[in-house]
Amino acid sequence: MQTSFLYANDYTSTAVDSVGISEGTNQVKVKFASGKTYLYSNVCDECIYELTLGRVKSLGKWVSEALVNNNVDYLQLA
Repeated sequence: MQTSFLYANDYTSTAVDSVGISEGTNQVKVKFASGKTYLYSNVCDECIYELTLGRVKSLGKWVSEALVNNNVDYLQLA
């Protein structure tokens, strides 16, 4: 089964190129400006809703707080 991601295009960031969200699986795919891409799993519903509802002021800060520093499982894809 292939997971579909919706991309949050309303944000700009110097650290993050793109963020893809899969609400059904609670996964977030992040491509950083460095070119590295990570898949984060078990992302909390509240974190995903904050992003999809446009409540995030800084995409880089959201990635740091909701994913990187929040004990979320991750896998480097590229």
